[in-house]
Amino acid sequence: MESLIHDLRYGARMLVRAPGFTAVALLAMTLGIGANTTIFSAMDATLFHPFAFPTQDRLVMLWESNPELGVARGWVAPANFIDWREQNQTLEQIVLMNPQYYDLTERDEPERFLGYAVSSSFFDSLGASALHGRTFASDEGEPGKQQVVVLKHNLWQRRFGADPSIVNQSIRLNGQSFTVIGVMPPDFNFPFNGGEMWMPTDIEPNQRINRGSQFLQVMGLLKPGITIDRAREDLNAIAARAAEQFPQTNAGRGVNVVSMTKDATRGVRVYAPVMLAAVGFVLLIACANVANLLLVRGASRQKEIAIRMAMGASRWRIVRQLLTESVLLSLAGGALGLFVSVWGVEGLSRAIPEDFSKFIPGWHNLVINRIALGFTLIVSVLTGLLFGLVPALQATKTNFNQALKEGGKGASGKASQNRARSVLVVAEVALSFVLLIGAGLVVRSFIEMLRSDFGLDPTSVLTMQVSLPNEKYAKVETRINAYDQILSRIAALSGVTRVGAIGNLPLGGSNSSRAFERIGETVYTPGKQPNINYAPVSPGYLEAMGTRLIKGRDLNDQDRGAAPRVALVDEAFVKQFLPNQEPIGQTFKERGGPPTEIVGVTSSVMNGDFDERRDPQIYVPYGQETWRSMYLVIRAGPNPAQLTSAVRGEVGVVDKTLPVFSVKPMEQVIAERMSPKRVATVMMGVFALLALVLAGVGIYAVMSYAVTQRTHEIGIRMALGARPADIFKLVIIQGLTLTLTGLAIGLGGAYAVTRALAQLLYGVTATDLFTFAGVSLLLGVVAMLACYVPTRNATRVDPMVALRTE
Repeated sequence: MESLIHDLRYGARMLVRAPGFTAVALLAMTLGIGANTTIFSAMDATLFHPFAFPTQDRLVMLWESNPELGVARGWVAPANFIDWREQNQTLEQIVLMNPQYYDLTERDEPERFLGYAVSSSFFDSLGASALHGRTFASDEGEPGKQQVVVLKHNLWQRRFGADPSIVNQSIRLNGQSFTVIGVMPPDFNFPFNGGEMWMPTDIEPNQRINRGSQFLQVMGLLKPGITIDRAREDLNAIAARAAEQFPQTNAGRGVNVVSMTKDATRGVRVYAPVMLAAVGFVLLIACANVANLLLVRGASRQKEIAIRMAMGASRWRIVRQLLTESVLLSLAGGALGLFVSVWGVEGLSRAIPEDFSKFIPGWHNLVINRIALGFTLIVSVLTGLLFGLVPALQATKTNFNQALKEGGKGASGKASQNRARSVLVVAEVALSFVLLIGAGLVVRSFIEMLRSDFGLDPTSVLTMQVSLPNEKYAKVETRINAYDQILSRIAALSGVTRVGAIGNLPLGGSNSSRAFERIGETVYTPGKQPNINYAPVSPGYLEAMGTRLIKGRDLNDQDRGAAPRVALVDEAFVKQFLPNQEPIGQTFKERGGPPTEIVGVTSSVMNGDFDERRDPQIYVPYGQETWRSMYLVIRAGPNPAQLTSAVRGEVGVVDKTLPVFSVKPMEQVIAERMSPKRVATVMMGVFALLALVLAGVGIYAVMSYAVTQRTHEIGIRMALGARPADIFKLVIIQGLTLTLTGLAIGLGGAYAVTRALAQLLYGVTATDLFTFAGVSLLLGVVAMLACYVPTRNATRVDPMVALRTE
């Protein structure tokens, strides 16, 4: 221990005596470790530990699947849920979760909240307890015992002033009285899409034989000792029996059982390998950079090391001392990197809008926690050993007899040190090239996505959602009349040029789909019936949203009630289901529904994942199928948001109890959905920039030292008549050789690594020639600049001064 303390003190003194070296090395390690700690913290919160339920290792999500149709995560029909619950042998609990909107119509203006009707065992399955009050009793959810509610913590704070006495009080939701029985802790957020209250429920009697409508989310709690594979076999056996008994609805359906954590993090897993690889490259480049600096510094300390070895110090003792210095340096870099990562994590947490981040499990747990601190410590020690070992071994390969000679030309290990420095520079260039190629592809992909046709025009469009209570608007005619009045009154507002309504907002994150048994002349057998996105729209919606009508006619006010059933379809629908056919006049038939005639074809709207796939879409007249909840789409002047108060007022004239919510310009809706891709693009760009700077510094350091080493040689050459241009060529060739070697190795690495990026790219291939050529040119220019200053200094060497240097 005493010798270790001695090494630490000596190492600290040596670092203080070389402030220039220490500052550059610390900067490299701070950037490398800070970037890694930031990304690790994000991965830990959103990938490794998005939940903290006591029963987490046994929680699974249950989805209906249909392999023939490529469906792996279909929602669950009520009757199938009952089969699973009553017949399974492997699950301790099976819990339904049905998202529903609830209108709170007391205390201030009406407000609408997303909530969940859940099985009474919901909280018990998760192992979650209330902060105030209690969760559900086992019999709550049965008919006559359903009028209780548990509130989310932030709703309790915002709407009820964090008043604990709200427990056991009544509130009115959807026109009915509910008793508040509990408030959950601040960190409880499940399901993770913004639900703010939970009510107990069970399958309604009229739904117990419903196998055709799939609208439930289902969670399961495995029995102790039961594996996911065993549960999957158990539930699929139940599904197979149902398929034999009910072939019209259940043919081809199975059950997909997946870990809750894996299911919830499927989106993050797409980006995780790319981000982890990127920061890993940055750290390796930083290590190579510091290792190069240590090699240079080791060469300058050869006389000191020779004296210590001449006085009896063993090589291992010297290596240990040098490794102590490098670890001390990396620990200091880790400490500074931790401060950088605190800033980075805070910036990252704010990069995703609040309204979208609530859909990302664990995002609100994004902090530097104990696990992140441990990661930083481990990375700091390991990187210190990684970048310190080779320089330490090289520095101790010293012929101390020659090193002690006055005016000696250096140690016998000089050639091997030069080779090590060259290898490190080549590695830096190669790693930087791979990272720059990846970043270049991601940036180009994002730019191509922004340039692409979204299938709509979001400029000057304001969107908002209105929901009609079931009790007051139970009849279809009353719903149609209410929306007719709302749209008519909004259209009369000053500045409004177009107004429409749609059931699901495009790019808004939600879709409704239906199964179709016939499209045109094609009849689909049970189990192979395609599910297609389906939404009611009002006349004028297309113009309000800026979606083009390609052919045929738009929907109009005559398409309502008992009029012939008509619909619009998009180009993706025609391409997939009616290729090489005239779509106008064709009919389709949904399962159990009447035939519908196609009267128009629209442009296809980009899907919410912003990839190159366009999902088929059907639009039906809201006069023939009016949903209780609709989105209003208002095209107005350059600042449509200023109409919000006026629109609320017009809705209030029609019915003052109607809440207006989710009020956002369409550009904001798209920006929120796009935010994960934007964050990933920016982060890749930042990491690539760090790599580029570090590679440039590494090349500069090696070339600068090389010029210093060759000062005597350069003096002799110039004394013998060499011109500055000859000296320039001599030195620059050495730098370009290292750079080109790194580029050649990096080219092969980039070609292999970018295969993993293919699924994330839009409008750009993983072998995009423009990106590869541009990055090669950029890295070459940076290398030239890094070589230029040392080379210029070499051409200015005075031959007489150079000849005296040794």
